[in-house]
Amino acid sequence: MDCLLISGYGFGKTRLGLAECLSSKMDDSAAREDACREYQSSLEDLTFNSKPHINMLTILAEENINFAKDIVEIIEAQISKVFMNIEYFHTEMFAVDVCS
Repeated sequence: MDCLLISGYGFGKTRLGLAECLSSKMDDSAAREDACREYQSSLEDLTFNSKPHINMLTILAEENINFAKDIVEIIEAQISKVFMNIEYFHTEMFAVDVCS
């Protein structure tokens, strides 16, 4: 969130001070970290097809729409992690089958 001087017509002048701006940025940062940590933890708990769990993740994402890019990155990282594990598993299975 950028700090700007905001002028309102009919409301007088409203100004955001440096301390308020820094506090706001820290609040945003803390909120982002909390939302991402909570989403990632819940996503890592999803180890099988569970409609209630997927619905809960959807609701969590909707509640944190301001951090959509971060949530998408978390989902992409989890997908990559799962595919890497699957590829490793298949490689190990293939190696065992060939050697047997």
